Amino acid sequence: MVNSDSVIESGHPPQSPSVADQRLLLFSIFIIAGCSLIYELLISSLSTYLLGSGVVHYSVTIGLFLFFMGVGAWLAQFVKQDLLGAFVRVEILLGLVGGLSALLLYAAYAWTQYYYPAMLIVIATISILVGMEIPLLTRVIEQDKGIRQGLSEVLATDYVGALLASLLFPFILLPYLGHLLTAFAIGAVNLLVALVVVWHFRHQLIKPKLHLLMSSSAVVGLLLISQFTTIFTGILERSLYQDPVIHTEQSTYQKVVVTERGRDLRLFLNGSLQFSSMDEYRYHEPLVHLPASHSRSLERALIIGGGDGLAARELLKYDTIKQIALVDLDPAVTNLGRDLDKLKVLNKNALANPKVTVHNTDAWRWLESDGDLFDVVIIDLPDPDTADIARLYTVEFYRKVARRLSVGGVMITQASSPWLQRNAFWCVASTLDTVFESVQAVYSQVPSFGPWGYVMTSDTAFSKQRAIPKDTRYVTDNDWQFTLDHPSDLPPLELPANQLQTLKLMQYYAEGYQALQDGE
Repeated sequence: MVNSDSVIESGHPPQSPSVADQRLLLFSIFIIAGCSLIYELLISSLSTYLLGSGVVHYSVTIGLFLFFMGVGAWLAQFVKQDLLGAFVRVEILLGLVGGLSALLLYAAYAWTQYYYPAMLIVIATISILVGMEIPLLTRVIEQDKGIRQGLSEVLATDYVGALLASLLFPFILLPYLGHLLTAFAIGAVNLLVALVVVWHFRHQLIKPKLHLLMSSSAVVGLLLISQFTTIFTGILERSLYQDPVIHTEQSTYQKVVVTERGRDLRLFLNGSLQFSSMDEYRYHEPLVHLPASHSRSLERALIIGGGDGLAARELLKYDTIKQIALVDLDPAVTNLGRDLDKLKVLNKNALANPKVTVHNTDAWRWLESDGDLFDVVIIDLPDPDTADIARLYTVEFYRKVARRLSVGGVMITQASSPWLQRNAFWCVASTLDTVFESVQAVYSQVPSFGPWGYVMTSDTAFSKQRAIPKDTRYVTDNDWQFTLDHPSDLPPLELPANQLQTLKLMQYYAEGYQALQDGE
């Protein structure tokens, strides 16, 4: 029995697809399923890179994709004729929009104030087209196999394609191609699927030459535009960063960018400033010399984060230091600290010092293993704006740190701004207070960041044990106590500890960031 919906414009019913036809269509479904998931991950990760709040952007993007895919599936029912031709046209439009999606979103962020409307339009367009693909091909396949078997094979193939895409994106596509080239590559794949389907079914399509011309032109056009990726990236990054970019890299975990203007070298991770060479000493000297001068012994030290090597540089000023373990997840950052000449000058080649051992692994797992006790633990992590980082500010994580701290040892963590992120700052202090006997807030003024704060902890009372090195510029041995002076207009707050199951700190940080954006 012929499905009346599939009668083509000529009035003749289409031929049922052969076994070879069905295999080609199922393979097409396998490919386009992977492409559709990669578009979701691409937009989510790009939004997180540009605006932070990974949980929010991944959740919103996936929710919008699912909703508009439903809209697309609903719209597909109104395609009554020329199902293969409709699929080809959908695929061509999807390849073009998807291929240009990252470029459009980058431009919307860099040159307008309408990133979110642009993001909504891009997501809606891509997901509506994606939602139409599967119903159209399912109706073609079911002409021979029936709805039950045809739908089962289509969905099974779709899920396998999605699995492959979920592995390709974080481990291959994003690290090696970056956002722009990944979008171009996946868009080209969609267009090639359209081209193959047009050629294979050219005798069954209405106006096959027109479809062949459209798909071929779209492939060539997208490939030509992709050749200018380097130029596009340079233009967009000059809009995103105030200073000239001298190094840019997309690692498995984050976007790493280094800029330079005159004597000012800056490191950005996912768009967030990590240091400026003009004033980084104001950040690193309190972070290192307060715990180092207060620990009972100072032979072994642990740095969690700090892949730029600047905290290690300060620790190496102590002659008593014999071993420094530096645990940073991202080898792209530690390689930069070890290999970029301008950064090597700044960190005094600290990461090449034989006393320093770099471990590119997750700090949580690294601390779970048995190993040395440390006299000083310095936690130099980014602000807790994602769940992956916020878990390293929890009670559970600090207990793992305490287990590796020697008797009389001191731990310190950066805790964001006590002025701009007041709740987040005191949440870190409350969290540490549940684990350690002694807790001390530490303050600094860093022009690039404004008022900045740390929390220093120990299982014994704080008592200065040794002199601060003479070559410091901000925290000196004669004038270090000012870092402990509490601002009178920022009294301490009693806040819940940051637990792994709730991650309240991430909420506090997001609220503080939003208040800053709103000018409150």
